[in-house]
Amino acid sequence: MPEKNSRHLLDRLAEIQDPRNEKGKRHPLNSILGLIIIGLMSGHKGYTSTATWARSQPVLVQALGWTHKTSPCAATGHNVLKVLDADAVEKTWTNWVEDVCPSQPDLEGCLDTVAIDGPTMRASKKSGATISHLLSVVSHELGVTLTQQGVSDKTNEIPISTEILKNFDVSGPVITTDALLTQKTFCHAIIEGNGDYMLPVKKNPPDLYDEIQKLFQDVPDTLSENATHPLLGDPMDNHQTCEKSHGRLETRCLKASSSLNEYLDWPGTEQVIQYRYIRKNPNTEEETTKVNYGRTSLTPEEASAERLLELHRGHWSIENKSHWMRGTQLGEDASSVRTGAIPQTMAALRNAALAVLRFDGVTRIADKIRYYASKPLLAVKLITECF
Repeated sequence: MPEKNSRHLLDRLAEIQDPRNEKGKRHPLNSILGLIIIGLMSGHKGYTSTATWARSQPVLVQALGWTHKTSPCAATGHNVLKVLDADAVEKTWTNWVEDVCPSQPDLEGCLDTVAIDGPTMRASKKSGATISHLLSVVSHELGVTLTQQGVSDKTNEIPISTEILKNFDVSGPVITTDALLTQKTFCHAIIEGNGDYMLPVKKNPPDLYDEIQKLFQDVPDTLSENATHPLLGDPMDNHQTCEKSHGRLETRCLKASSSLNEYLDWPGTEQVIQYRYIRKNPNTEEETTKVNYGRTSLTPEEASAERLLELHRGHWSIENKSHWMRGTQLGEDASSVRTGAIPQTMAALRNAALAVLRFDGVTRIADKIRYYASKPLLAVKLITECF
């Protein structure tokens, strides 16, 4: 029996209800799921290749708590995942992440900002899976997924977005999303949960976009400290960064204003934002400028323009920290599994593998995966003894 309130991942996996009949059951559920996670951490892209590899790793049998002398075959893994409740796996996973982060000094504050975004499961979509899109809640800082929810081909992210807010403590982090979720119902749900948000605004809804654009159209590109709006006289905060990246000079400038708070009929609005991005090629002098707008429930006292610029950049960093890692390093893009909730359950196990590595301080994921391929018992130690 797992220790009560244990933070070891293998113990937490034992809390998931096993849907199998007792007759003929040879392998504990948490050991099967633990094996798949270890396989992913060791460079195997799914449960089939993991099962084949595990037969040549007899040391894993005892380390993961099996009483049978051989590890399960691929068919066993498939049959287990096929009947497993994906939502129960997600709930157990979320509870584990929320328990581990406060317990580790190095992880303090890593869930203070989260992004809600949804990568498409490419191969599963082509193969006709019912769930081919996952809406995920991902930490800006670590790229660790806190929870996720499947999006059916018959709907989109908008109705699912308010449901996923029920899966974690909204009152803790600042939530960022893409423009699709800039919806009144979504904002209202965050405010009702005592949370905060920072959302982009595009031309849908057009009225909101036009109001924000008009506010900033008379504002100079460059502002001094303690600047005010040239027509309204209201205070305006701004922050600018310049850096060289990939041979280009990139300038980012964010301006924030509270002038529209009394006029916008949107839940929780405390500031509106203009974000200007300028990319310049120093060799050709060619410039590209992009201007975006947004809004946030954070007051000027809670978040300066500098902090808002960090949040804006942090949202898009999850593409590299989470989605790309899951898709390429952990094999999600190449996976064609489509039976039942297997795609969502496997995505949750990939999230677990990535989180274990992140929590252990690993930054070079590919290098560590190659390392664990030759030393799988060290990977087992992470999910049975650490955190």
